[in-house]
Amino acid sequence: VCFVLFQNEGIVFGFSSGLCFQHTPPYLAWRYMFGLGAILPVIIVFLAIFVMPDSPRWLLMKGRQDEARRVLKELLYPPPDTDALDEMVADIRDKIATEAQTTADAAAVGWTSFWLVPSIKRMLLVGVGIAVAQQLVGIDAIQYFLVFILDEAGIHSRTEQTLVLIKLGLVKLGCLFVAARLFDTRGRRTLLFVSLGGMTVALCLLSFHFSKTADSSSSSNSGSFAAYALAAYLAFFSLGMGPGAWLIPSEVFSTAIRAKAMAVATTTNRIAAAFMSSTFLTAARVLTWPGFFAVLALVCVFVAILVYAFVPETKGRSLEDMALYFATITRDEQILQLEKQLQLVVAERRERERQEQTSVARTSNTTAVDEGIFVSQHPTATID
Repeated sequence: VCFVLFQNEGIVFGFSSGLCFQHTPPYLAWRYMFGLGAILPVIIVFLAIFVMPDSPRWLLMKGRQDEARRVLKELLYPPPDTDALDEMVADIRDKIATEAQTTADAAAVGWTSFWLVPSIKRMLLVGVGIAVAQQLVGIDAIQYFLVFILDEAGIHSRTEQTLVLIKLGLVKLGCLFVAARLFDTRGRRTLLFVSLGGMTVALCLLSFHFSKTADSSSSSNSGSFAAYALAAYLAFFSLGMGPGAWLIPSEVFSTAIRAKAMAVATTTNRIAAAFMSSTFLTAARVLTWPGFFAVLALVCVFVAILVYAFVPETKGRSLEDMALYFATITRDEQILQLEKQLQLVVAERRERERQEQTSVARTSNTTAVDEGIFVSQHPTATID
């Protein structure tokens, strides 16, 4: 959800930048906006290089323990004492070693298992399917071409278009904060259905509006109806399909396939986004604006049916619970066996590290006792 929040904050800032160039000729305004987009990344790179410290985790991975301890002291308030700092460093090291081993063993699960293991295929159907569906409902395409839609709806003033864009961005952003709370209280499936239902109604309203506009010979329509319909579409998207398309995959993909499966979900999501965005104007011209929005409404209904049939409720359920769920509905326990193998490897590694630490502690104690005995027998001797 945080990723989606930051993304939409950037969208609002992007819409707001139009106010800076509202009196600039259009053929220059978009060039200036692209140039303005390079300023913030430069600032972030500067801060990352000269201000932001390296993370303690990364420093420990590189063997720079002293620097990691110093950064921990600077970041934590009040600064931890030596014993607490040692415990933190040991805990981070243990997590690094465990995750490295888990990742290495998970990598042993080949790509062929994605279409040979029934339980994994069902996981991919849910996780990748919801990621692709997020784009098939038209969000990126509509968002990228909002100015075209507003112009067709009757809002022609650049200043008025920019103000509407900012308001739409704020509505979309504000609903994400609501969704962040509701996802944990109302459940994932409930919000997905609410989201898809609201988007369907909003798209039908847009189709109705453009059909009326097409039949009218007057061009004086203010377009406010279309703006409200677009606001409803974006609001309902943010309540469910926006964050849900990233939340659901992270909760259904088991540890054994998580890295590869998330890569597939992200890639297919962006491919679908590119397809919808690149064909948006052509589809609107071929289908007409009323027909295009009506088709998107039908897509939302189809996605809702698929969610009802395939997407389980993941609220309050662990990855182990989800693995058991998919193993049960597919009658395939291979995913459970893979998870057990990973758990055994992690447990064995932790036990081996515990034994090594115990052995080192015993060696230190034995050395200390031997030195004490030597000193008691030779009080004038010096131990190097």
